[in-house]
This record gives sequence, structure tokens and C-alpha cells, in this order.
Amino acid sequence: MSANKTIFYTALIAFRAVLDLSYANIISEFFVSEGFSSSIDFSQYVISWVVYLISFACAVDRVRKVSHYFFAMAILSIVAPLTSLYGLDSSKPLFPVLVTIAALYVIYFMSRVNVLSVKNLPVLTGGRALAIVVSLAFVLFLIVWFAMSGARPNLDLAEVYQYREANSELTGGGILAYTNNWTYQVFSIYLISFALLYKRYFLVVLLLLAQVYFFSIASHKSILFIPLLVFGSWMYFRYSNSLILLPVAYIVVIGCTLLSFYLFGDIVLSSMFSRRVFFVPANLCFVYFDFFSSHPQVYWSNSVLSSLSAYPYGELGVPYVVGEYLNRPGLGANNGFVSSGFAHAGLLGVFFYAVIIGFILRLINDMASESMPIWIAVAISVVPLRSVLVSSDLFTVMLTHGFGMAIILIYLSRVSRSKTIQISVAHDKQ
Repeated sequence: MSANKTIFYTALIAFRAVLDLSYANIISEFFVSEGFSSSIDFSQYVISWVVYLISFACAVDRVRKVSHYFFAMAILSIVAPLTSLYGLDSSKPLFPVLVTIAALYVIYFMSRVNVLSVKNLPVLTGGRALAIVVSLAFVLFLIVWFAMSGARPNLDLAEVYQYREANSELTGGGILAYTNNWTYQVFSIYLISFALLYKRYFLVVLLLLAQVYFFSIASHKSILFIPLLVFGSWMYFRYSNSLILLPVAYIVVIGCTLLSFYLFGDIVLSSMFSRRVFFVPANLCFVYFDFFSSHPQVYWSNSVLSSLSAYPYGELGVPYVVGEYLNRPGLGANNGFVSSGFAHAGLLGVFFYAVIIGFILRLINDMASESMPIWIAVAISVVPLRSVLVSSDLFTVMLTHGFGMAIILIYLSRVSRSKTIQISVAHDKQ
């Protein structure tokens, strides 16, 4: 095993260890009212580590394809907190953990199946220019539309929820409910990526200002933080394909929350990162399995199959049904593809989604291979892929969050291998 692999897998283990520390000493102590408790059974804790280590078979230590980044992110974002929660709370069942691991293996297998390959499809002449023009048109339109809508801008992070609903009523509606999301989650990010590639830094600054303006109206915090992922990919992966930075960055974040608690008695950082980012989605996975094991499953009757069967929960969407089950009416308890797939059709739903995600990863791998720098493909797809893992239904991510549009942009942006090399060499010399 190479030194890079050894460090990478050691970092994955270290991240799970710091998550365990955070849960045992902070989350289970101060957030009991939110369903987090600690009751350790030694054998269950050992099993949790065995299952976690088994998931490493899906991971590689270097990113040569988007799927490589996806599996590293999946292990860190869902497998580590899920196994940590299972290992430290003996009331949690093993079944959701095993289903999640199995789903990742299905994705891994399907992403390697040699079907639906687009490597041999012709590169579209002028496709990249078309993608840039279309993206720019959507960004300019949204700037004008937001300015004309009468929505009130707000840059105070503490007041986003007060502005979000009112501004959404003024700016959204009809197809705008989709295109608005596409613009600041896909089109703007796409333009920032290629502006960085072509070293058009003034354009990067303008696009960042536009992104801040979009945040001020839409009031979604993620709009501000998405560009950070682009810059991170650009600054790191253009020089190195090692994935060590990903688990190390996660360790640093959780380590800072632990230091903040031990040194100052502060639990705010732990609440923001350990609890909200990692353990809330993990806990919701257990809740979804618990609820939909004993209540009617949805079978997509609230979306694509609404004409074939009646939705069993009236006016409440699935996330709000789960919110009520948690005795928190009005809470939209969204979660990733494992939870939403189980809500729709049990195990069949989970593995149906896993197959689709595997095919999508294969398509993106083929489209990006030798036709663009890997960091661009990662930057364009990382946000919707993370949403699929921890926060939204697959079909919602494809349509509402613009993942389908992102895939189209990646396809349009393909250039020949020789041109990719020429562009890379030219920009390395600048």
C-alpha cells in the first residue's frame, strides 16, 4: 500500500474517531431533546467499526473521476456519522446501516458497468461556448428579475428565515421556481469554474458579487458557500489528485468544535457542524426507516406517479410527515436518497435510486474523462451529489436543484483530448 493510501485510510479512521468523541461528549449530552442519546453496547460498537471499515472498499485515495470524489464524500458524510450513531446508541437498529452500505456498493458496481457510455459520442462543435452563453443569459436574467420583483435584499445571516418566504412569493412561481435554483446552484457555478479555468479573474469577482446578490434575495445560506467548493476544487485539484485533503479538512472542522467545547465550554460550533451537518441526517435515516416500516410507503404518488395512485398523506409532503412523527409540526425533515428511496418503495426504492445514481456517475465519468480538467467536473457536480447523499430526494435534485441541467452543461462542455491538453498547457504557462 502506498504512503498516500495509508494516510488517506488513516484519516478516514481518524474522522470517525473524532465524530465518536463529539457525539459521546457533546451531542448526546446537550441535545437529548432532539433524539440524541448515548447508551453504548460494546459488541454493537465493534460491529459499527467493522461495517465502517467495510465501506472503504468503495473508496480510492486519488480523484481521477467524479465518482472517486463521490465515494469519499459518501463515506465521510453518511457512513461515518451513521455508523457512529449506531455504535454509540444501542437503541439504533443495524438494518438502515447495512442498507446504506449495500446501496453504496450497488452505486459502485453500476458506476463501473460498461453501458450507456458517451465516450464515443462526438464532441459538439461550439458546445462549450453555447453552455457559457446560456449560463450567462440565465444569470443576467435573474439579476434583472430579482431587481424588478420588489423583493427586499438582506445580508444578515441571522434573519434569512424572515425574508425567505416573503421573497420567494415575489420571485418564484411556475417555471421560475426551477430556473431560479438552477441559476445560483448550477449556471453561476459553471461560469465561475470556467472563468477560473481561463483566468478571467475580473469576471470571477463579478460572478461572486452576483452570487452574494442572489443570496440577499433568495435567503439560502448555501448560495454563499457553494462558490467556496469551486475555489477549493480549483486551488487543490489542479495541482494534486490526492483525496487526503477531504478527510483531513473534515477532521479539522470537527476538531475545532471539540476544542471550542473543551477550552471554552462552547456548544454552538458543535451544534452547527457535528450535529447539523453530520448527525441530523444520520438520525433522520433511522427515523425514516422506523416510520415507513410501519406506515404506508409513497411509491412516488406525490410526484412522477401521481396519476397512478393516491398519495396517502393528504396535503403534507413526505418531509413534513416525518417532521410530525418527530412531534415537530412544520418541520421539513428532508434527507438523502437512502431515506427518500425507502419512503417511496422500501428496499426496492433504495436500490432503484442506487442504480440510477450509479448510471449518472458513469455518464459523468465518461463525459469528463479527457475532455475537461477533473476539478471542473467535481466543482459543477459536487453540490447536487452531496444533496443526493444527505438532504434531498433524487428526482428533486435532478429537477429542482438542477442536477439534470448540470449534466447537460458537462456534456456540452466537452472538447477533444488534444484541445484539453493545449488549454491546460497554455494556462499553466500564464
